[in-house]
Amino acid sequence: MSALRDHVTRLQAQLADLARRHEKTSAEVFQVQREALFMKSERHAAEAQLATAEQQLRGLRTEAERARQAQSRAQEALDKAKEKDKKITDLSKEVFTLKEALKVQQSTPASSKEEEALRGQVTALQQQIQEEAREHGAVVALYRTHLLYAIQGQMDEDVQCILSQILQMQRLQAQGR
Repeated sequence: MSALRDHVTRLQAQLADLARRHEKTSAEVFQVQREALFMKSERHAAEAQLATAEQQLRGLRTEAERARQAQSRAQEALDKAKEKDKKITDLSKEVFTLKEALKVQQSTPASSKEEEALRGQVTALQQQIQEEAREHGAVVALYRTHLLYAIQGQMDEDVQCILSQILQMQRLQAQGR
């Protein structure tokens, strides 16, 4: 009987040991499940942050493209303004040359037809200069307005520089009138 009791005691000890091991294993499994759940929630948060960052990146790329387009339009406006200024300067030189020729002709007797033709040319060129100056002013004002609307809020340094040049050209032209 004593052997049976010893055997029961050993079995009870083994059962207690197995119960402790089961409790320890259950606690470890619970801990691993908690960690897995925590990692899953962190992964979801990281994925959400990544999606937000990608969306912001797309927005910034779109803004950068708009800024490049605005810069291109501003450069085109500046080139057109320079072209108009050159045309006005050339016409002014031609008018000056014709006026000088007219003065020389007025000091020397000339035929009435030649004088009349020269005066007609001078008048036509003066009108052409005035028309070109009006058109030039309208083009500059139009591009200035478009640029100001296109670049509201955030302005690239190059675009700001080009816009400043256009405004400065317009001020100089206004002072010359």
